Amino acid sequence: MKVVRKGGTEKLQATLKDVSSKQIRVGFFPEAQYPDGTPVAYVAAIHEFGAPQRSIPARPFMRPTAEKKKSEWGRQIAGAVRGAIDGKVDVAQAFDAIGAMAAGDIGRTISRVTTPPLKDSTLRARQTRKKTPGVSKKPLVDTGLLIQSVSHVVEDKS
Repeated sequence: MKVVRKGGTEKLQATLKDVSSKQIRVGFFPEAQYPDGTPVAYVAAIHEFGAPQRSIPARPFMRPTAEKKKSEWGRQIAGAVRGAIDGKVDVAQAFDAIGAMAAGDIGRTISRVTTPPLKDSTLRARQTRKKTPGVSKKPLVDTGLLIQSVSHVVEDKS
C-alpha cells in the first residue's frame, strides 16, 4: 500500500520561508554601555582590531570564535531547519538557542584571551579605578562588562 501525504510541499515551502525570513545576530548591541556612556561595541571593536595610533594591540575574540565554531554553528542551524521541516521545532526558538550558544562561545573566548599581556601603564590605570588593592592582569576582563554584554537577537530580515 502506498501512502500519499497531501500538503507536504506547502509545509516545506512555508517552513523554508520562515527560516529564510529570520536571522541570528550575535555581538554587542546599542543598549550595552559603560557607566560613562561609551558603547561596549566601540570598545569591543578596538580590542578586536586594535588601535595602533593609541598603542592598543589587537586581542581578537569574535573572528577566531566564528572561524573555530562555524561548522558547529552550521550543523546546529541545519538541525534546526530539519526539525522545523519535520514540525518538531519552532524556528524562532531554535534560532534563539543557537544565538545564545554562539554568544556563550564568544564570551568564553574573551575569558581565555591572555596575549598580548597588559602594559604596566594599563595595570596602573586599572588600579587607580579600583577602591581596593589588586587588579586582574588578564586582558579584556577589567570590569567584566565586555563578557556580560555579548548578546544575541533573532529578528526578521528587512
